[in-house]
Amino acid sequence: MSMTPPLIELAGEAGAPPLHLAVANGFPPKTYAPLLQALSGHRAVALTPRALRGDQAPPADYRDWNADAEDLLAGLQAHDPGKVIALGHSLGGVVSLLALLREPARVKAVVALDPPILLPFLLQMIKQAWDGGYVDQIPMVQSARRRRQTFESRQDAFARFRGKRVFADWTDEALWLYVEQAIVPNQTGGGFCLAWSIEWEAHYFATVYLKIWEDLPRLRGAAPILFIRGDDSDTFSREAYHRVRAILPTADFELMLGQGHLFPLAAPAETARLIRGWLESKGL
Repeated sequence: MSMTPPLIELAGEAGAPPLHLAVANGFPPKTYAPLLQALSGHRAVALTPRALRGDQAPPADYRDWNADAEDLLAGLQAHDPGKVIALGHSLGGVVSLLALLREPARVKAVVALDPPILLPFLLQMIKQAWDGGYVDQIPMVQSARRRRQTFESRQDAFARFRGKRVFADWTDEALWLYVEQAIVPNQTGGGFCLAWSIEWEAHYFATVYLKIWEDLPRLRGAAPILFIRGDDSDTFSREAYHRVRAILPTADFELMLGQGHLFPLAAPAETARLIRGWLESKGL
């Protein structure tokens, strides 16, 4: 287990019920500020992701997303905010579910926002890529390694991102918040660079947790769980969504209509409305 990650205060009052944010791959915690500020009545915190703790390259012993679940639990033990609502987006959604499985005494409920619960045949393909020594050829890994890393200025970064399909439905305000958090001064070559290195981003894509379908049945009755899927998401597919519903009939499920994988950032107010309604229905 790695050293205790620093705790970031994101929104809410110190004495409010604690909510822990686990982020998506490549997105610093403060980019979720609009969503978290709309979840009034909770103290929103995040443990600093491994990718933002100064190590540009992942350690050799990092094998899969279980390591982040261990980090989460170690951080909760060290900082002791109390039993948390574990809110996780994408990678962070799976990590939050794994943390609940490992130590239910520390997790009051889980809200999983478009978690990459990939269909079994895709997970098998990733396993075969690892076994065959060609994991770097996985398309998402290659895409991450091709990302532009340096920019002349934050304005330059904003202009380049504004034309990307992945940010097409983001407001300028949301995109600027991302640029301000994800683009930092380059300490070696001048200008600006990605805070979350492409080495870490690629590694997270390569180390998808492969045993999620074995673990899902163990979540029955563990705690209240809400899954929210972007209706246009290709990350938490429609088929996977319905399979999870069949496995976890006591969990709750919602769709963000007209939204893709990044809906917590593209549509924070609507996302917060769904989460707030669910938390109130559960007395959380």
